[in-house]
Amino acid sequence: MNWYVIDAVEVAYERTKKCLFEPFDFWKWVKLAIIFMLVGGGSGYGGNSFNSFSNSMDSGYDSGYGSGYNSDYGSGYNSDYNPLDSIGDIIDASFSIVVVALIALVLFLIIAFMYISSVMEFVLVESLVSNTVKFWDYSRRFLGKGLQLFVIKLAALFLSLVVLAVLVIPFVVIFGMPSGDLFWLSFIGGMMFVFLLIFIFAIVASILGSFISMSIPVSLYRNVGVLSALMEVLRKFKLDWQQIIVYWVGRAVLGIIVGIAGFIIIMLALLVTLLPFLIVDVILYLLLSLVMSGSEWIVLAPVALVELILFIIAMALVSMPFKAFLKYHMLSFVEKWYSEAGIPFDKGIDFKAEAAIGSSV
Repeated sequence: MNWYVIDAVEVAYERTKKCLFEPFDFWKWVKLAIIFMLVGGGSGYGGNSFNSFSNSMDSGYDSGYGSGYNSDYGSGYNSDYNPLDSIGDIIDASFSIVVVALIALVLFLIIAFMYISSVMEFVLVESLVSNTVKFWDYSRRFLGKGLQLFVIKLAALFLSLVVLAVLVIPFVVIFGMPSGDLFWLSFIGGMMFVFLLIFIFAIVASILGSFISMSIPVSLYRNVGVLSALMEVLRKFKLDWQQIIVYWVGRAVLGIIVGIAGFIIIMLALLVTLLPFLIVDVILYLLLSLVMSGSEWIVLAPVALVELILFIIAMALVSMPFKAFLKYHMLSFVEKWYSEAGIPFDKGIDFKAEAAIGSSV
C-alpha cells in the first residue's frame, strides 16, 4: 500500500522549487511572504466608577439645594464638601471609558485579522496551485469563502474558550481547599490532570485544524461551501482513515525536520542581517555623538525603526520557502487522497469560464 504522505514529499519539493526558483521572482517571494504573514489566525474601573461619579454628584446636593448647602441659609457652606472628590471620580470614569474603548479596539482588530486570515487561506492555496500570485484579484474573489471560513473559526474559538473554562475549574477547586498535606497532594494531581487535558486539547485542535486545511482546496475547486467541503473531507476520512492517521504521524515528523532546517537557516540569516545593522548603528552613533551630544536618539530612533522593518521583511522572506513546502505537501497529499477535489496544479481556477457559466445560468 502506497502512503500518500511519503509520496507527497518529493512532489512538494519539486513544486516548491518550480514556484520559487524556476524562474526566481523577487516580487513573487515578497507577495507570498506577505500572504503567509497574513495567514499566520479592570474590574476596578468597571461600572462602579460611573456609579460612584453619579452618586457623588447626587450627594453634592440635597433635596432643594443639596447637602453642600443647608436648607437654612444661615448655616452657610458645608466645609466637608471637597470638589476634588468629584474631579477624581470624573477621571476614574474617563479612564474606564478609555479602557473599555481599548478592549473593544483589540477585540475588533482580532476579529478583523481572523477574517483577513481566512480570506488569505484561499488566496494562498490558489497562488500555489496556479503558480501565479494575484494578491488583490484573489482577495476580492474569495471574500465570500473567507467569510464562511471565518465563521467556522469563530465557532472553533468559542469551543476553545469553553474548554479553557473547563480547564480552569480544577484550579478553582484546588486553591479553595484548606492547606496541609492533602492540599499538596491534590495540587500535584490537579496539575497533572490539567496538563493531560491541555495535551488532549492540543491534539484535538490540531486534528480539527488539519481537517479545515484540507477542506479549503476541496471548497475552492469543487465550488462548494466550506462547511460542505469539511463534511466531504470527514466522510472521506471514514472511508480511508488509514491514510490520514499515517499522514498525521508523517506530518509531525516532517514538521520537526523542516523546523530544524528552517531554524538553522533563519539563525544564519539573522547573523548576516544583524551584523551590518549593528556596524551601521555603532558608526552612526559615534558620528552623531560628535555633533549632537545627548540628542543622538532623534536620528537613531527612526533608523532603528527602519532596520526593524527590514529585519522583519528579511525573516519573512527567509522562512517563506519552508512554509510553502509544507503547504505544497498538504495540497499534494489531498490531490492523491481525495482525487475528486480535482486540484488543477499549474492551472488554477478558470475565472472566465466560471463567469461564463454564471452568466448563462
